[in-house]
Amino acid sequence: MQAAEEKYNLLTERNIPVWVMEPVRGGRLAALSDTEEQRLKALRPEESIASWGFRWLQSLPNVGMILSGMSNMEQMLDNVKTFTTGNPLSDEEIGLLYEIAEGMKNSLPCTACRYCCGDCPQGLDIPELLDLYNQLRFAPAINVGMRVEAIPEDKQPATCIACGACTKMCPQNIDIPTAMQEFTAALSKLPSWAEICRQREEIARKAL
Repeated sequence: MQAAEEKYNLLTERNIPVWVMEPVRGGRLAALSDTEEQRLKALRPEESIASWGFRWLQSLPNVGMILSGMSNMEQMLDNVKTFTTGNPLSDEEIGLLYEIAEGMKNSLPCTACRYCCGDCPQGLDIPELLDLYNQLRFAPAINVGMRVEAIPEDKQPATCIACGACTKMCPQNIDIPTAMQEFTAALSKLPSWAEICRQREEIARKAL
């Protein structure tokens, strides 16, 4: 969803080693359904679900550093076990990972063709907003809210007037007004980045 393959190839072409942060997406890639977990465990019964993400990264030659945010000793020991044993994924196992990943996306099929933008009376960058909404649908995170807050207020999803002009132009038949309404509702449940910064400043002032 963030053109990771393109970025990886660009860095590799320039001989710049890749450092990976959030290798299991804040735990999201290790929180699978029972069915998905069983499919992975059938192939590697002795390995954790999180280890699959690390094994996949180990298959990329230009990955020089993997930064994992571990929450407890059990996770640390599991990661040590993964990285001290060489057990690369097979083509079959990588194919299964991609299949499960596709099912996790739950994304709107926007191709960023921008046909929807020309007739939008609010002048919204609809593909950008749909991309951010897809990221939020995959894993709710405050960084999406932060990026939306950085957009001018009159260009945020809440300003959509649901005229439907965009939907008529969309080759993928996405119900864009409904998506904007759902995106706005989802954002309202996230803490405001501006408010978080204000609170931190207030705490810092009181500490002085």
